[in-house]
Amino acid sequence: MGEPSILPSAAPAPPPRAPGKPRTFACPNCGGSVTLRAAGQSISATCSQCSSLIDVADENLRIIEAAQSAMQDAEIPIGARARLGDIEWEVVGFMRRSDGPGDFRWTEYLLFNPYQGYRFLVEEYDHWTLVKMLNRDVPGAGDKGWVTAMGRTYQFFGKGMARTTYVAGEFFWRASTSDVTAAIDYIAPPYRLMVEMTNEEIIVSEGEYLDARLVAAAFKLPLRIPSSFSAGASQVNPYKASFKVIMAAVVAGTLLQFVSMAMSENSLVSAQTYDLTAADKGKTLSSGPFRLEKEGNVEIEAISYLSNDWLELDMALVNMDTNQGYPVFQALEHYSGQDSDGSWEEGGYEKTSLLPPVPPGNYQLLIEPDAGLFSKAPSPVQRLTISVRHGVPVWSNYLIAMALLLVVPAFGIARRSMFEKSRWEKGGVAE
Repeated sequence: MGEPSILPSAAPAPPPRAPGKPRTFACPNCGGSVTLRAAGQSISATCSQCSSLIDVADENLRIIEAAQSAMQDAEIPIGARARLGDIEWEVVGFMRRSDGPGDFRWTEYLLFNPYQGYRFLVEEYDHWTLVKMLNRDVPGAGDKGWVTAMGRTYQFFGKGMARTTYVAGEFFWRASTSDVTAAIDYIAPPYRLMVEMTNEEIIVSEGEYLDARLVAAAFKLPLRIPSSFSAGASQVNPYKASFKVIMAAVVAGTLLQFVSMAMSENSLVSAQTYDLTAADKGKTLSSGPFRLEKEGNVEIEAISYLSNDWLELDMALVNMDTNQGYPVFQALEHYSGQDSDGSWEEGGYEKTSLLPPVPPGNYQLLIEPDAGLFSKAPSPVQRLTISVRHGVPVWSNYLIAMALLLVVPAFGIARRSMFEKSRWEKGGVAE
């Protein structure tokens, strides 16, 4: 469904004039009082009593359209005033419009200022646009693609028909519910270029998106605020991934990580090889004593090239000065073979455990091994190498921090994409 443009099928707005007094006359249909707020410039007006459309430019006050549908109220009443863009505007009329099938509807308020002329304030599902008719040609206006106007490049947004379904108040053209125009929209948020065409004329206007809260405050009315999941056609996408901030944090975190690595001791304090046999079952093996000169983490790595076997190591890093122990458990296994699907392999030859920082002191690693080979006869020999490193640089915190940092732009990209999806669902081509 294409979202239509929001301009009337009318001649260009008359130039501003000096303020004059409102004019009042009797409706030729019902005799009710009709007041013109833009007397001398209005071409048509509606009677607030019977809703008839009157040609006020005709000295005989000819009826254009008698007794429309029942009177309708608007969110902003005729006669309401507001200051928008440092200009005082008065609502002199409003009209309901829709696309061809009637699936998309909107309201246009005609604003008047005797020194500034006319503007349109358009409400589309709680989104607002302030529109000014342009008194110049725009090359390419009406075509699909990109159009340049007013120093901005606009992207084609939608094409369809714009039908007037109700009018109230006064207008500078002979407004009628029979008005139908071809409409094409372009966007360059927060701006919007609108083209309406009939067989007689082409009218180009430019609109600027207004925040609903600003409009509500200006008119001092409790207007509805659009949902955060609803995007206006020319609303600036508020969801921006803070790539500069994120990149600065990534660079800072990376530098901090490399500084930490450079300052890490990462020293090998013990490396010992054991040839395990069934005779070692139930025994406690020990490494040679080693000293840690300062507080730091400890990494214990076990390597054993198992062949269709398993190995469990119940270990403890013991401070020989305080008898404080730090338990570590590691399980290794490696199996391989062949079946109908071919060769297979599972498990691995090494395990690594990282202990949190321990205080300085003299240490020893105690190991209680258990293995499948302990139950085999004749008893094979399984070589096991255990290494202990001190002050090892840690990547896990850095990687977690980087992942969390990426969540922010990912969330921003998702919200931005959802916003654009909501915007472009209103665009397209409709008749």
